[in-house]
Amino acid sequence: MANISRDGGAAAKTPIATESVGRARWLHLIPVIFLMYTIAFFDRVNIGMALPSMSADLHLSPSQQGFAGGVFFWGYLPSFLAGGWLALRFGARRTILGSLITWGLFSMATGLASSFHQLAALRFLLGFAEGPLWTSISLLLSQWFLKSERGRAFGLWNLSIPVGALLSGPLSGLVLQYWGWHTMFVVGGLPAWIWAVVWWRAIPKDLDHAHWLPAEERRNLENGLAIEQAQFAATHASKDWHGMLRQPAVWLLLGATCFNNMIFYGFGLWLPTVLKAASALNIARVGILNALPYVASGIGLLLCTRSSDRHKERRLHAGLPMIIGGIFLFLGSRTGWGLLQMVIFILVGFTMYMTLPLISTLVTDILPSALAIPAIAMIGGVGNLFGGFVGPQMVGTLKQMTGNFTVAFSLIGLFGVIGGLLILSVRPVRPDASKSPATG
Repeated sequence: MANISRDGGAAAKTPIATESVGRARWLHLIPVIFLMYTIAFFDRVNIGMALPSMSADLHLSPSQQGFAGGVFFWGYLPSFLAGGWLALRFGARRTILGSLITWGLFSMATGLASSFHQLAALRFLLGFAEGPLWTSISLLLSQWFLKSERGRAFGLWNLSIPVGALLSGPLSGLVLQYWGWHTMFVVGGLPAWIWAVVWWRAIPKDLDHAHWLPAEERRNLENGLAIEQAQFAATHASKDWHGMLRQPAVWLLLGATCFNNMIFYGFGLWLPTVLKAASALNIARVGILNALPYVASGIGLLLCTRSSDRHKERRLHAGLPMIIGGIFLFLGSRTGWGLLQMVIFILVGFTMYMTLPLISTLVTDILPSALAIPAIAMIGGVGNLFGGFVGPQMVGTLKQMTGNFTVAFSLIGLFGVIGGLLILSVRPVRPDASKSPATG
């Protein structure tokens, strides 16, 4: 299995001239992927803005609100795990097209829900439709960008997560203020269908169909990708799932992803409700206030992933932000509502999205693509189910039990610290010495 350096970056035995590969891929692929996932994440989290009014219309308890937010991931898990197989079997381009069409349908249908059970069922189906996206995009980027570029490529893609959440606040708040939550879901689902057309026309089937890619850039990219796979083969990497599952790094990163997603969704989905309950602002202004942590998230994500690529280091760049963010969330939960608490919540946002793209990047650094994509599927699928369901559900249940969010936010803040420590515990993956060529 491929080595990674002690600072978390991949150790390359053969130099790859990444600077000469070119810029065309960044201009043609990244914006399309970015906007596609922005729409996906918008439709995933806009329920957080709608919960205050939905809970009144559908008579939802705090526990039911948490369940409605988190049941998305029960649908997400099976299709997420299947996403690696689907992307390898049918291609990432086709798999993502199918997701765009189906998630747009279920997002719009959510606006027609008239009971808790209908809402829960539609959220489950929305999760099932979005599930294949993560592994499909990971595969797509690994086929178009070299190892030394992927931290930045994954970071630009993941920037769509805070941007989607950021836009969800003011745009959903505006629609809610004047037309209500039924219209909000219908309007929010339409862009997925529009972007399905753009996606199919803009994303090439493969390198040979990228007519905009200069011949020299195509040749450099093909050579660089071939060298990477040759390096994996030279280290005698295991070709089966058992070899991947035997790596402690995979399990440590799985645990960290679980705790990371508890902060994502436990904090993110409930933040509009916290702001609404703590202030006399209308829902449109709550949406603007809710956007501020995500503005900070986008800045933090860009700074962190660029620094990670520049220093060729993954582990510290992924682990330390989780620890710092968890400490801020713990402190913010015990600060009364006011300017100080809002500043702390913005600082939580600054660190909140730094970790996830670097976990995926680290996996693709240490495993060949045939195993990295299933590993990302397992880590992301289980991590999203645990964090995405348990986080919102736990916050809702503890809020119902205690009457406030102090205990719930304190607890997920502590989980953030634990998750960061798990990432810092990841050590370089070394090839099996017994399979190494004999040396004189």
